[in-house]
Amino acid sequence: MSIPLSYSLRARLLFFLLAAIVVGALVQGAIAYRSTLAQADDIFDSLLQRTALSLGTGDGLLSAGPRHARGAGSPVADDLIIQIWTPDGVRVFNSRSRRPLPDQIVLGFSDARMEGSTYRVYSLATPFQVIQVAQDMDVRKNMARSLALRTVAPIAAAAPLLMLIVWCVVSWSLRPVKRARAQVAARQPEDLSPVSVQGLPDEIRPLVLELNLLLERMRGAFARQRQFVGDAAHELRSPLAALRLQLQALQRAGDADGRRLAEQRLAAGIDRATRLVEQLLSMARHEGAADQAPAEPVDLADVLRQSLSETLPQANAKSIAVDLDGAPQAWVHGHRDALALLARNLLDNAVKHTPAGKRIRLRLEQAPGQATLLIDDEGPGIAPEERERVFDRFYRVEGNTQPGSGLGLAIARAIATRHGATIELQDAPSGQGLRVKVVFPA
Repeated sequence: MSIPLSYSLRARLLFFLLAAIVVGALVQGAIAYRSTLAQADDIFDSLLQRTALSLGTGDGLLSAGPRHARGAGSPVADDLIIQIWTPDGVRVFNSRSRRPLPDQIVLGFSDARMEGSTYRVYSLATPFQVIQVAQDMDVRKNMARSLALRTVAPIAAAAPLLMLIVWCVVSWSLRPVKRARAQVAARQPEDLSPVSVQGLPDEIRPLVLELNLLLERMRGAFARQRQFVGDAAHELRSPLAALRLQLQALQRAGDADGRRLAEQRLAAGIDRATRLVEQLLSMARHEGAADQAPAEPVDLADVLRQSLSETLPQANAKSIAVDLDGAPQAWVHGHRDALALLARNLLDNAVKHTPAGKRIRLRLEQAPGQATLLIDDEGPGIAPEERERVFDRFYRVEGNTQPGSGLGLAIARAIATRHGATIELQDAPSGQGLRVKVVFPA
């Protein structure tokens, strides 16, 4: 069974931490084992040396004889072989006569091979005698290994305990992540409430916070969608009902004049419904795609000229003069199509509410850090107390007899807000009409 290290954070943490503990324990055990063996060698060499030195300081062994040296109360360890020679080369003492050491004496430490075994020998010369103390290397190694294993045993015992602690700590630390996952998994599709970040680790908390921000944006998008659908259904109901009535009037027309009047009214109703549907689709398309297309530098003057060319036929039909002056270029950062829709809606409103034969003035100003679009008309204007409400969807000023759906300014403000711009309604400088002022960050 393979561990999905690429996908499970818990599995990866456990694998690498437990592997690190195992490797660390092995390395530490190996170092402790070798270090203990080396220290045991030094201790045993020191034992040989101290034994020889203690024998060289007196003649207790010489006077006691071999029998006493091998007695139960002898301080000489059972695994040591001791030989004492006179300066003339006569061996006067051997603790184990059946295993004599080589006659060749090398002062200090040396290794001697005897009867298939290797001995560690220390030789010491004094004015009265030469002392040899030897120890079987097999016995020595066995004792050293026993000491080393006793040193490694706590490490071997602590490693599984440490692994268990790491396992519990990792599992406990990731419990909030598991709880958040279960909380998200148990949700219904329409539940867009924030995910709880309580108890989440600092490494996971930013991810959940970003998820909550996404859920908040989705809640806003769904709320706008529900509002849009509700408003659209409400606003389409009246024009469709009017179209039905006009169709019935056309069917009941008894003469040519009545039929022609009914046809004109039906055509006008179809135009109004078409315009409403176009604005609804424009708003839906803008709200759905504005966040997806990348923003880019846009010449606001070029966008304004394009929108003016599309609106000019309506102005010419009412003999309205349109003046355009100001900066030849004004660069902003945004979406060209959306800015064109904003300018076209504002120009449509200006043309619609300006009486025939009057004038509309467009001015574009470029200043450090901002670009300003001014549209002045000579229409009836809007009362100050109504200037904020006209930006609501489908809101129409009381007494307004011009055809429309009340969506133009709502679309314009939505586009301005998405571009970081502000849109404001003021009195026209001429004293009559309305000024629309849009300020963009450059």
